[in-house]
Amino acid sequence: MEICILIPAKNEGQTLPDTIVSIQKNLVPFISSNILVVNDYSQDNTVSVLKKLSEKYKNVSFINNELAPGVGNAIRFGLMKWKGDIVAICMADNCDSPEDIKKAFYKIQSGAYDCVFGSRFIDGAKVIEYPLIKLVLNRIFNYMVRYLFSFRHNDFTNLFKVFHRKVINNIMPLESTGFSIGLEMSLKTFKKAHNIAIIPLSWRKRTKGVSKFSIIEQYKSFFLILKTNLLNEK
Repeated sequence: MEICILIPAKNEGQTLPDTIVSIQKNLVPFISSNILVVNDYSQDNTVSVLKKLSEKYKNVSFINNELAPGVGNAIRFGLMKWKGDIVAICMADNCDSPEDIKKAFYKIQSGAYDCVFGSRFIDGAKVIEYPLIKLVLNRIFNYMVRYLFSFRHNDFTNLFKVFHRKVINNIMPLESTGFSIGLEMSLKTFKKAHNIAIIPLSWRKRTKGVSKFSIIEQYKSFFLILKTNLLNEK
């Protein structure tokens, strides 16, 4: 089985080299894989960096997002183009661990699970420098989602997710344009009753570049997705 590492990237020229090198070193030698980066209307040197990386590494390719700007749209566009049997959604800022991708791949490869969700808030997880205000809001919102839907998970909004292709086909179409796509994918996958493994993540705050996560705007979109799914329950 082959895994595609799908990475949305907007103005991540500083972070992408470290992210790609980490994946090449810690994942590629062990698993058949390819890396697809979706450039989300970057205005820095992201494209030139990606050209160099794709020339250096034959398993790296990139495309330009043809939907409206936004991390959700970049992921949605990438999900129309990726190749392989399994897809892992990761961030460009090197916050996700290739070791976690390996663990997820092996669980799906075994046939016991259809997809793997990561949690930063269960036993075994390692979280480095998570901003306090984001942590408080994250915990309140995620426990509210858990209460409303009775799904056994506590990090619905996290974008680190790994899917077998059949799951992606089953949860389409996706509508989120921003970071709320993580929540939308979580809820749709649980509702479809796929076999989901939850694994503890190793997560660290970015050390380069600027976060694209706007608390006010993204939580508006989180609540919109939550409202839509609650209405669909009735």
